[in-house]
Amino acid sequence: MGWDEDRTDQSSRRAPAARPLVATLVVLHGPRGVAEPRTVVLSPGETTIGRAAAPRTIQLEDARVSRRHALVEVSPRGAVLRDMASSHGTFVGSARIETPRVLADGDVIRTGDSFLLFRVRPLDAPDAPIAGLSGSAPAIAQLRSKIALVAPTDVNVLVIGESGTGKELVAQAIHEMSARRGRFVAVNTSAIPESLAESHLFGHAAGAFTGAKTSHPGYFEQAAGGTLFLDEIGEMPLPLQAKLLRVIEERAVVPVGATQPRAVDVRIVAATHRSLESAVERGTFRGDLFARLSDVLLRTPALRERREDVLPLLARTLGPHAPPLDPDLVEALLLHGWPYNVRELIKIATELRVLGAGSATLDLSMIASRLGRRVDTGPLLAPSAIDEPTQVTAKADTRPPPREPEPEPRDAPSPEVVSALYREHEGNISRIARALGRSRRQVHRYLEAAGLRKKGDPDDET
Repeated sequence: MGWDEDRTDQSSRRAPAARPLVATLVVLHGPRGVAEPRTVVLSPGETTIGRAAAPRTIQLEDARVSRRHALVEVSPRGAVLRDMASSHGTFVGSARIETPRVLADGDVIRTGDSFLLFRVRPLDAPDAPIAGLSGSAPAIAQLRSKIALVAPTDVNVLVIGESGTGKELVAQAIHEMSARRGRFVAVNTSAIPESLAESHLFGHAAGAFTGAKTSHPGYFEQAAGGTLFLDEIGEMPLPLQAKLLRVIEERAVVPVGATQPRAVDVRIVAATHRSLESAVERGTFRGDLFARLSDVLLRTPALRERREDVLPLLARTLGPHAPPLDPDLVEALLLHGWPYNVRELIKIATELRVLGAGSATLDLSMIASRLGRRVDTGPLLAPSAIDEPTQVTAKADTRPPPREPEPEPRDAPSPEVVSALYREHEGNISRIARALGRSRRQVHRYLEAAGLRKKGDPDDET
C-alpha cells in the first residue's frame, strides 16, 4: 500500500507505482544542537536509543539520557516505543509514556534534552535541489521532485496550500527552471479593486476611461514570453473569471477600450488557499476555468507536516550568532500547530532575536504567548504492518482536515521590540517593516507610539 496522494497530472493515464515505505527516526536536536536533521532507518527488530555506544543503538550525547533509555521495536505490527526505566522518562508529544506506545508518522519523541521524530517515508524517493525550497521532510522533497518534472513543460499549474507555505516560491521555481526568458509577474488578484481588475490584467487603450491619457499594457502583456503568477485566484469575481477563461483559450487579450485582440504567450501559475473543487460545487468558481488552470496540481505542505524542518528554518532566520535554544523552547516549537506556517516562524524568530539579545539562551518565556497552540503529533500516517524487511505499509489518515485558521491577529509589537529593531536596523523603515512583516505605514505608527519619531517626520532613508 502507498499514500493516497493528491492529484498531480490530469493527463496521466496510469498512476505511478507506489514506492515502499520505511520507518525512520530523525534526530532533531540535542544539548549541542543539530545543524541538520540526521535520519536513521530502522531495521526490523529492536533499536535502542541511549547514551551508550553499542550495536543497533541511536547514540545521543546527552547527560540526561540514560545509557539504555528507550527501545523501538519494528515488526509486522508496526513500530512500538518502550521506555527502559530511564531516569528522566520518555515522552511522545508532551505525554510521558508509561506503557509501550505504537508510533505514528510525525510523532515527536523527547529523551532527556534530545528530540527525535518518527517518520514513515518512501524508500529512495526522488528529490531535486531548488533554491528557496529547502528542507528534509518527505513532503517538501516530494514537492521539489514534482516541480522539477513540471517546470520544463508549458502546462498551466495550480498551486494549493495554506497561507505562508511558499506558493509564490513554487511559482518562481517553476519559472526559473523553465525555458521561458520573459518576466515573472506576480499578481495578488484579491488586492485588485474589482472595477480596475480588467484594465490591470488585460491593459487599456488611451482614452479608455477618465485619466487614461496613454495606453498601458496589462499583466498578461508584461509577462509575455514568461510566467504570470495569479495568487488568490479563488477570490476572483465570476464576471472576471469568464474573461480570464477566454484569454486562456484564445491566447489573446483585448485591452479595455480597444477592439483588436493582441496575442500573448504566457504560462499561468495560479495559487489559492481554498478548495476550488468546493467553490465549483457552490457555484462561486467556474468549473471550466478550474480545468484550464489545473493541468497540474501541486500542494505546498503546511509547516506542521514538516516538523524536521522547523529548527533548521528557525536557525537560518536567527543567524549564526544566536544563543542556543532551551530544551523547553525546542519542545514548544516542535509541538506548535503553526497555523500561519513559515510566515509565523519568521515572526517568532524576529521576536526571539530581539528579546534574546545578550542572553545566554533563548527560552520559552520570551515567546510563550505565541506558542500556546499545540497539536497532536503524528497527523498524517501511521505504520500498520511491515510486509518485507525495512518496508512499512501505512494507511491514510481518515480524520477531517484541520479548519482553516482565522485571519492572523495583527497585534502590535511591544515598544521594547520596536525600539530594539529601530536600533538594529539604524532607523531604516523598510528593513524594520520586513522584519515585522508589516507595512511601512504601520511601522511609522509603531515608532510614533514608542516615541521614536513624531507624526509627519520625513524618512531618513536613501
